[in-house]
Amino acid sequence: MNKLLLLLTFGVFVVSTHAQELNAAITVNHSKVQGNIELFRNLEEQLRIFINDRKWSETDFQHNERVDCSFTVIINEMLSPNSFNAELLVQAQRPVFNATYKTVLLNFRDTDFSFDYYGYQPLEIASNRVSDNLSATIAFYVYLILGLDFDSMSPLGGTPYFQNARALVNNIQSNGWKGWEAYGNNRNRYAIMQAFSDPSFESYRKMWYDYHRLGLDLMADNPDEAKAPVIGSIEVIDDLYARQPSSALITLFGEAKIYELVLICAKATPDERKKAYETLRKIYPTRPFETDKLR
Repeated sequence: MNKLLLLLTFGVFVVSTHAQELNAAITVNHSKVQGNIELFRNLEEQLRIFINDRKWSETDFQHNERVDCSFTVIINEMLSPNSFNAELLVQAQRPVFNATYKTVLLNFRDTDFSFDYYGYQPLEIASNRVSDNLSATIAFYVYLILGLDFDSMSPLGGTPYFQNARALVNNIQSNGWKGWEAYGNNRNRYAIMQAFSDPSFESYRKMWYDYHRLGLDLMADNPDEAKAPVIGSIEVIDDLYARQPSSALITLFGEAKIYELVLICAKATPDERKKAYETLRKIYPTRPFETDKLR
């Protein structure tokens, strides 16, 4: 798939300069620990090179098609001068067509993140070889971002990237690294990719396309018609909640979309607003700050 063709379909003019897929801002926050500041600065630079300068797919991206995202590594503990317990905050967004704002695709905090890093160590990843947890974890979220971006552009368009992430998860199972376990955690990397790989949850990925391409992207031209697939996403999430309330997809959707969804539902009919409130309050009971705006 050529992303240029998708953007031309949307009537967006782009130049013909090829570029990598991501435009990532990288931050390594080491305020909680005492350590080699130069090591952390170098880690930040190596992450920037690994994410932004690597070609992650066969797709031709133009420079202004690159996906805006951010990776924030929060160092919580130094186990040794080169071994760390950390958290990873990953965010990504894409433009809404004919609008001046961008919509969030991913807003996720990974708290199961431990890694080793030695100064000036380049990060590497290969399809059949995973050498370290740092590279593997970052690569996983790169593929997740690309999968979400392409799913929002075309029905099930992100499949190749989810397959790459799935292969990564499978290759890592024997290493015993934190955050990849097959059991006991419903929001780790294994659980996330298991959800995206389950054919019975394909309706979620189709909803993701409808929400973005048939909803948000058409909102400026026909707001009344475009609201329907956005508000309709609640029914899909409710069905998923009834079948598997602990699904990682429910977490991912809520973290990325609940604020935006509430804003759109607030302009719906009283009956639609009431139903949206009751359903979202049930599924996301810890998010009253957003859902109570629909009362």
